[in-house]
Amino acid sequence: MDPQLQVALIIFILLGFLIWGKWRYDGVTLTALAIMVLLGLVPAKEAFLGFGHPAVITVALVLLISKGLEKSGFINMIGDTLRRNISGEFQFLVLLMLVAGFLSSFMNNIGAMAMLLPITIGIAQKMEWNPSKFLMPLAFASILGGMNTKIGTPPNIIISEFREDYVNKSFEFFDFAFAGFPVSFVGILFIALIGWRLVKLREGGSAQRPLLDIQDYLVEMTISEESDLVGRRVHELTAKLGSDNVLMGVVSDKGTIRKPHHRETFEALQILVLKISPDDVAGAQTEFGLIIDPELEDPTQQGELGEIEAMITPRSRLIGRKYNYFKRMARGVLSLLGLWRQGTKLRRRLAREIFKAGDVLLLSTRDSDERAAEKLELLGLMPLWQRELDVLRDTSKVWQALLIFAIALISVIFFNINIIVAFLLCVLAYAARRLLTGNGLYRHIEWPVVVMLGAMIPIGGALTSSGLTVTSANFITTYLSDVNIAWVLIVILVFTMFISDLINNAATAVIMAPVSIQVANQMGQPIEPFLMAVAVGASCAFLSPIGHQCNTLVMGPGNYRFADYWKLGLPLEILIVCISIPVIMNTWF
Repeated sequence: MDPQLQVALIIFILLGFLIWGKWRYDGVTLTALAIMVLLGLVPAKEAFLGFGHPAVITVALVLLISKGLEKSGFINMIGDTLRRNISGEFQFLVLLMLVAGFLSSFMNNIGAMAMLLPITIGIAQKMEWNPSKFLMPLAFASILGGMNTKIGTPPNIIISEFREDYVNKSFEFFDFAFAGFPVSFVGILFIALIGWRLVKLREGGSAQRPLLDIQDYLVEMTISEESDLVGRRVHELTAKLGSDNVLMGVVSDKGTIRKPHHRETFEALQILVLKISPDDVAGAQTEFGLIIDPELEDPTQQGELGEIEAMITPRSRLIGRKYNYFKRMARGVLSLLGLWRQGTKLRRRLAREIFKAGDVLLLSTRDSDERAAEKLELLGLMPLWQRELDVLRDTSKVWQALLIFAIALISVIFFNINIIVAFLLCVLAYAARRLLTGNGLYRHIEWPVVVMLGAMIPIGGALTSSGLTVTSANFITTYLSDVNIAWVLIVILVFTMFISDLINNAATAVIMAPVSIQVANQMGQPIEPFLMAVAVGASCAFLSPIGHQCNTLVMGPGNYRFADYWKLGLPLEILIVCISIPVIMNTWF
């Protein structure tokens, strides 16, 4: 089989699996790389060179720096500033998006989004505002802000390295701002004035609806031997629970849930499965003598228990696993009280449920136990309610972290220091100041992204070595040879946008960058405007919740559905095309 056809077939299948999302994208990408090595499309000695690629190292360092800023207490300072300066919904919306855009310009945009999400939810809860109005704009503003600088988003880092490979000079730190700043500024302005009206707001039945419509927590409770329920009938409990809380069943000897007869009597150590509000959990325990987890030690001996509602993030290690894994990792610091899943009525035992991204867990912890923050971080859980869970509480750490990062940026921008060297020194300084500690240095790196990117780089090289990029470029230039160069850029930009809405934006950049370079070479044009079109398009994942992790993070808390994204995302992407193409034409030709 022709090598070009083999590469095309593998890329097509790879894109299909990435869009499907059934398996982890790093595993799928590594499998594709292994197949290419076996077929001789990628030399074995070059298969893992991508993991030492400057783009991969830079992405990992940016993730560490973002986490160091977060651990310094920077998130609390931002939250306090926002709370002091808001007086209405419109003002908060504008201020929130401007802060998100600015932070995303200088740190990983997913990290910036993750920092601002609990702050936004906390303020919306306090002011009794619908969070749906703010969360999608927050996600989109974080994505837009990442376009402004070289480090704001992985596609910019990748595109910069592609330019260095071809012309021995990478893009400067603020080169992306020529197109990125007008796009992000006008995009945020559009969302603030018009776009927010396109966001679907799902109201509850009352004026004062809960922040998240979490009414279907699945909670298991065990009847203690001293409980007053022992010997009582089922209908007596259901009458006292009221209409908001429901006894879904009892656990049988086989471990399944069965619906008890209303005249059946309860027995000691029987496990009840309840649909219950988190506000009523403690009261039910006290009133009926129920135990959340019989294996827990007496909490009165270890301090008062507090409750946390935390969401499973897209990169959580809990995804695809069950309760036993959570219990082994939490090691008694956190206890799982309940589980809520958007749009799903849970009818299986809590221990049998498989965790998914977007699930909200009701957890118990001790307010005095600072290890809770470390466990939440280890498990990839994001607290939805604003709590003092940061391990580091010294406010002076914030200014130290900002100063160290500022020195690194200044050395890159004004003194032409290699970005990897500058950011590595920044990370080491954070470690010296204990902003990053121990195993946290490795835990804070989003390894699936790093592995996928490391595997995609040699796959992207196979596109060029097989001649597939030349063939693709020939196809494009043949049909667009007689049109204005602006239309060629529009085609590349829109096609890149389309792919980025379906798969990871870094993978999109690796695939589209060599194609755009070949198109530029065949048309006798500089490669810079074509690479910029790819950079902008790869960052425009606004049509679905799967194209970018920022969109995935807000889907559950914002009570959004899959189809809600394109209603705001489509006009925003059309606006971006109208703004970015003239700017790229005027700047890079």
